[in-house]
Amino acid sequence: MNCSQESGLRALLSRLLHELSKANVSLGALPDEERERERQRGEDAYLYILLIMIFYAVLAGGLILAYTRSRKQESKSDPYHLYIEREWARGVRERAAQHERPPAEGQQLL
Repeated sequence: MNCSQESGLRALLSRLLHELSKANVSLGALPDEERERERQRGEDAYLYILLIMIFYAVLAGGLILAYTRSRKQESKSDPYHLYIEREWARGVRERAAQHERPPAEGQQLL
């Protein structure tokens, strides 16, 4: 066939396209078992990812909760903090008592 015959070439190409599209439609209509298996595996992947995300969310929440509870208990009953509170309170009372007393005759105020 000569390429200068445009109408004949177009007819040939359109018939070829029509035949190829019929072949694709007929192949697509038949169920492909391998594609079906792959699609089912993909459906399980979403469930797996969801379960892993839930696991890590619960793990992170538990760690945060345990940390905040330990900080609350530490701040309430830590002996070091109680010692500091007692000593500071005693020091504040002593300083307040010193300021209330008048200076002795021999002491000079600065």
